[in-house]
Parts: sequence; structure tokens; C-alpha cells
Amino acid sequence: MALTVNLLLSLAVKSAVALAAATLLAKALGRASSAMKHLVWAGALACLLLMPFLSGIVPDLEAPIPASLSIPATPPPTVVNVLAERPGFQFSAVFLAWGIWAIGFGIVLAHTGIGLFRVARVVRRAHSLEGWGQDVLVSPKLFVPAVCGFWRPRVILPVEAQSWSAARLRMVLKHERMHVSRHDTRTHVLAQFVCALYWANPLVWYAAACLRREAEQACDDGVLEQGESPALYAGELVEIVQSLRTAGEQLIGGLAMGRVSELEGRLKAMLKSGSSRRRATPLVVMGACLLSLIVLLPLAALRAPAQQPGAIVGVVQDASGAVVPGARVTVGLMGTNRKEFATTNETGQFALRPVPDGSYSVTVAKPGFALFKTEGIQVKGGAAASVQVVLNIGSIAEAMEIRGEAPGAPGTVRQPPVPPLPGAPAPAASAERINAGGNVQPPKLTNMVRPVYPPDCKAEGVEGTVALRGTIGRDGSVIKLEPINQLVDPRLVQAATDAVRQWRYQPTLLNAEPVEIVTEISLNFRLAR
Repeated sequence: MALTVNLLLSLAVKSAVALAAATLLAKALGRASSAMKHLVWAGALACLLLMPFLSGIVPDLEAPIPASLSIPATPPPTVVNVLAERPGFQFSAVFLAWGIWAIGFGIVLAHTGIGLFRVARVVRRAHSLEGWGQDVLVSPKLFVPAVCGFWRPRVILPVEAQSWSAARLRMVLKHERMHVSRHDTRTHVLAQFVCALYWANPLVWYAAACLRREAEQACDDGVLEQGESPALYAGELVEIVQSLRTAGEQLIGGLAMGRVSELEGRLKAMLKSGSSRRRATPLVVMGACLLSLIVLLPLAALRAPAQQPGAIVGVVQDASGAVVPGARVTVGLMGTNRKEFATTNETGQFALRPVPDGSYSVTVAKPGFALFKTEGIQVKGGAAASVQVVLNIGSIAEAMEIRGEAPGAPGTVRQPPVPPLPGAPAPAASAERINAGGNVQPPKLTNMVRPVYPPDCKAEGVEGTVALRGTIGRDGSVIKLEPINQLVDPRLVQAATDAVRQWRYQPTLLNAEPVEIVTEISLNFRLAR
């Protein structure tokens, strides 16, 4: 789920970068022909159309995994497994975001589909204009010339075209047939699909509008290149657009020759002396496609460096060389209290990222195997440090399991009495804090409140391990409780902290005096498979 959300955010940023670059390039072209600027916008929208597929298939590279040696390790801290059943579909903020996007995508796509359906109906009911070819049709449903059709574009003229002068009809057909030869109807439909994919990005709509405007001006340039007078052509265009003010309706889904909003810009372009009216030759089109591909590939593969500043990866095997899935991996940042946790997958691999630069210790535990520990794993410069673990046959302490769906209830865990320490000093006036371990056994847990698996975490499939460091006070309460790992969902941390704060212990006595004990507690939040 998190991957899809990150992909959406990544696509939003990359699409904005691509469109911003296209805007700057179009502005930099200055007095270049509209056909060249049209290629810029078409290339940018084509990049956006391909980017979701390319961004999703770029693989992540992992560093090679060298071997390492194992050394003895100290016993693990208190471990509590919090299990819960995987829920069915439940509403969450992630589904809300996807739902909003799907609604917008459906509306834009439906609007485009309705337009194409109307185009097909108009084409079916239109009839040929005698003497001007099979690709020129007349329809009473149109009030302005247009080009319609994706697979087989046709020129559709209003009924009034039958009474037009030969000069106007000639110029209009030159303009519309330029659309057909340039494949503008197909480009327009693909642009509408890109708008549906990125409907929430206003730059996409701006790019689609620029694409359409440049297509119209490129066809105007084509008409003038064929020897038509700019003044006469401009006058005919004004009269055609004027008919829109009285008719009020034009076809959705086709490329209409005249739009009131674009009239001023088109007139300025065709009457401006010295403007370039060059067409886009096949060689130029191939160059534009190659340039778009050169820009698209590195942009699709781009990853934000802050997402992975460093990593510790590895594989766990037994003495025979077989991989060990389900092994418990604990990584500690040396010189600090920070620890992170992972579980090996079906192929025995694990990965912890992101982690800061520093020196780390790695501990691996698996029932039936001896505890593995190695130190001095270095993470530098944001690179991935790697370790290969070989587990030997041995034994390991048994962990306590608490199911998340059961109601909270007190329980008692009995442990052997604490033996007196040889040569223990006389008790001080104030309580002395002693780290659990060595000759000091953990205190007796008399009341445990089972952690509750957060419902929203279950709905989203969130798992993780919460490691807490706390002090058991002289009265048996847990004080100064703080998390020691960071790569875990804050909601799991809060649930673990709320439960452990309610735990009660029988205080540890040192020479008949209570002492404070520093201990570590790990709570594993897992969903049933």
C-alpha cells in the first residue's frame, strides 16, 4: 500500500518536472514555427503517458553480500508477540485517496468517451459533399468545420458550406486536411487520456490546451505555405468564428476549426511578418521522439536520495548452506540505544533502510539455532552495508505470545527468586539503578496488560517491532519508558507504550533494599498469515 502511495507522489513530482521543462523549452523556441512547438507539447504528454509504466518496472539494486564471522551474544531482552487476524477490506485514508483519484479519472474519461460517441454518430449520419472527395462530409449537427475520427479521420462541414464561395471552401479544406495529415485527432485523444490520468495536475490541462492551440496554428501555417493570402484567410476565419456566437454549439470530441478564445492569437500569428511556418519533417519528428526518450528514461528511474540514505542488508543460512526464513534480526547502532528489527523472508534475506551512517551490531535469533552476533558493520556515505549470517545448531530462550484480538487481562509470570550477590556492598541511602543482566536477574512481572493491535494498522496491513527501554522503579512501576528504534509505525509505538506503562513488577531487592532496574522490552506486532 505504501508503495502505491509513494508511486503516486513520485509521479506527481516527475510530471510537474517534465511539464515545467516543456514550458521552458516552448518559451525558448520563441519565433519557431507552431509545428515545432506542437512537437514539444506532444513529446511532454507522451512522456507522462509512459512514465507510470517505466517508474513501476525500474528495479532496485542491492549490494553483494559478503561473509562475516559470528561471536557469542548476550541473552535477548523480554519479547512479547502481539498477533492479530488479517482483516478484510476496511475503509482508510489510503482508499479514500485512491477513490478520489478514481472518481476524477472516471469523470474525465467518461466526458471523452461521450464526445467520441457523438463524433461517431455525427459521422454515420453525415453525407458526402459532392465534388470534394469521400473524406469531406456535411452534417446538420455542426455549425463550424471540424475533423472527427480516430482511426479514419473525416472532414465534417456544416450544411451552410454548400453555399460557401469556392475560395472559402478551398481554404477551409486545406486547413482541415492538414489536421488529417498531421494525425492531430489521434494526438488529441491521447492528450485527453493523459488529462484523465493526471486530472488533479493543472499543468497537464495547460499542456493539453497548448497542444491544441499549436495544432490549429500549425494548420494555419500550412494553409499560408500553400500560397493563400494571410489577409483573405484571416477574414474567412473571422466570419467562421462569428457563426459560433449565433449557433452556440460545437462538437465535443472533434477538432473544430474555430474557437472564440483562440481567435486573437491565431490572427496575430498569421498576420505577423517574419514568423517561421516550417513543417515538422519526418527527421525532425524522429529527433523529437529520441529527445523525449532520452529525457524520460532517467526521469522515470529517478529516486529521491533522502528516501534511502543507508541500508543494512543480508541473507541468513544454516550450516548446510540452506536459507533460513523467519529469523529474527536485531540491528543496533553502536554507542547509542537505538535498535531496529527485521525478519528474514522466504529466501532468507532481510533489509533495514533507511539507517544513518555509523557502526552497527547485528544479532540473529531463530528457535533451534544458537544466537548469532557480529559487530563493526559500517554504513558510510549512504551505501548499503551487507552481512552474511550462518546459524549453528543451538538453543534459544522461549518467547511469550499475546494475541491482539483477546481482551486485556492480567497475568502472572513466575520466575526463580533472585539469589544474593556475592560480595555485595552495603545499600546506599538512595536507590541504586542497575542494568539488567550479568548477576542481576530481571524482576518479577506480576501484572501484564496485553497490548491492543491498533485497528487502523490492521486495516492497512502494518506490522513491526517496538523496542522499549524503561526503568522499573522501587515500587514496581515502569518509569522513564522510551522507544529505542525508529523504523516502526508511530501508532504501534503508542499502543506498546500505553500497555507497558500499566505493567507492574515485584521490585528487585538488593540486600533487602529495593533498587531500580533498567530493562528492554520488545513487542512484535504481527498479522496472521
